[in-house]
Amino acid sequence: MTSRLIQKFSVGLLGCCLLSQAASAAVLVVAEARGIPLKPGATLDSTKPLTLKQGQHVTLISETGATLKLDGPYDQAPVAAGGAAGVGVKQTLAALVTQRQARAGEFGVTRGTVLADLPEPWVLDATHSGNVCVMEKGTPVFWRPDAKTSVPISVAPVDRSWTAKAQWPVGDSRLTITTDVPMRAGETYVVNFNGNESAVTVVQVPVTLTNTEMRAGWMANRRCEQQAQALLKTGGQ
Repeated sequence: MTSRLIQKFSVGLLGCCLLSQAASAAVLVVAEARGIPLKPGATLDSTKPLTLKQGQHVTLISETGATLKLDGPYDQAPVAAGGAAGVGVKQTLAALVTQRQARAGEFGVTRGTVLADLPEPWVLDATHSGNVCVMEKGTPVFWRPDAKTSVPISVAPVDRSWTAKAQWPVGDSRLTITTDVPMRAGETYVVNFNGNESAVTVVQVPVTLTNTEMRAGWMANRRCEQQAQALLKTGGQ
């Protein structure tokens, strides 16, 4: 009788441990990889070993939106890495603000340091240069903070091989980019908004980022800070 109880207890304890290990496993999404055949958007199991040789690097986004940067030589599960919690998304955004203010100070206050608050995360500020994040298979939508007047806007690749022009109607703060304007991820475009030019680089947000925190972490890591801040404020809406 005693031996049977011990056997049942042992089996129960083993099952408990297996459940605990399964619960600790988490999905990590690759944001950047150098020297290793991993593409942005690929997913990794946080409990499985990751091998990096000297010179190889990978940046991962956790389910909490934290950024974890690993450099080779490295051979262990990312969850076991020192400081595995990574850098939180709010810390990353704060660092970007500090960097922008430092750059503005180098060029003078006329360059400005304040970015407008976006009403939602999936619109692109037409008045500023920088990276803009678009959801995978999503449609770019430009936004302007002041819709009181009708203004011209044009979009062209940096090589000026084509130019798309439109008149932004009075009263409309958003302007959807039509499907015949080929704005592609990874490419940089020149946006002329009411005579003022800015350069924007399109960054794709992969569908493997399954929650608000992961997407905000990705956006912050890719320097789409306006959108990351809007995402956190609106909860993804």
